[in-house]
Amino acid sequence: MANYGSGKSGAGRILFLGKRFYTNKDALAERFGRVFHFPNEWSKSGRNVFLWLIDYHSKIPVNDSRGSLEVSSTPVLSLAMFKSFLAMVASFRPRIVVASGDCYIGLLAWVVARLTGASFVFDIYDKYDEFAGYRKPFGFDLFGFLIRRARLSLFASRALAERLSSLKPGGAIEVAPNGVDAQMFHSMDIRRCREALDLDPGLTLIGYFGGMEPDRGVADLIQAVEILRDGGADIRLLICGKAHPSTPLSHDWIIYRGMITHEQMPLHLNASNVLVVPYRLSEFMDMGASCKIAEYLMCAKPLVSTSTPNLTANFPMQALELGQALCRPEDAADLARAIDYQLHHGALVSIPQHMRWEEIATAAMRAIERSTEDLPIGP
Repeated sequence: MANYGSGKSGAGRILFLGKRFYTNKDALAERFGRVFHFPNEWSKSGRNVFLWLIDYHSKIPVNDSRGSLEVSSTPVLSLAMFKSFLAMVASFRPRIVVASGDCYIGLLAWVVARLTGASFVFDIYDKYDEFAGYRKPFGFDLFGFLIRRARLSLFASRALAERLSSLKPGGAIEVAPNGVDAQMFHSMDIRRCREALDLDPGLTLIGYFGGMEPDRGVADLIQAVEILRDGGADIRLLICGKAHPSTPLSHDWIIYRGMITHEQMPLHLNASNVLVVPYRLSEFMDMGASCKIAEYLMCAKPLVSTSTPNLTANFPMQALELGQALCRPEDAADLARAIDYQLHHGALVSIPQHMRWEEIATAAMRAIERSTEDLPIGP
């Protein structure tokens, strides 16, 4: 049974309600993303935080702790979820409720906040109304409703914050970008990484890691590599991620490693000669803030990217520094040109500052404190 809020002062309790599995990662087991790092950093600073994860994929409830952070993971629409809801309302009684995951998790958090008199903070790491499961019954826009009702809205994407700022006239919006675990993602010796991954040290590898839905542009990347190979370049494509029917991976020069753990990702990034962000333009991708881009940049590898707002809005300095390594979206020939440029020049861009989770979580908590200054939050 979860130990709700034990060991710390009851004043200023914070409930962080998140989605356990997102972007094909397990926030709890892999200590992944803002859903884990925000509450974890806040708890480490001495605040009374409970992390409640909603599990859309498995049927097994989990009660655990990560250092000082108490965690409960409950299957969606289960008896365990209902019991946790009652416990949050009757026992934990938070003063701040932060929701991060999708609109339905946001709605659940808003209900808990209403029943307990807590302040509701909506953390928006993607354009939730573009998710496949989002519905507008009778035209009701739950996404807009939650943004308007939140005392503060945190956005991972600068472009999305600007797009939706009209929903919150007068402010109450803060950009809290996706961060990086700097102990994991940093420059590493390419030969040692390849040895650890059983990759030929003599290969020239173009790396892509992430989703493969059509708007990710992986099909364009495959075509670009094929163009270069037809021109005589002895290169291979190293890919990790969840396969998609629209993306053929059958070429013998594609090294496909499938789904890998978050811990394995830095090895694969550093085993590549050039990393590529081939995103196409789309409503969903343009308003996003992919964790992968920050991880690429922190590893200090030669980078090629399309001129996607996912990069240009969130990392404008690095986008400018890319120069000829920046190319047009949905243009395989121009993508091939940019890859060829980096194969010959290996140009690096500056590593972005203030991307560590502890820095971003601290700034996010300061924004929450400003927006809820009439409520005690703790140390």
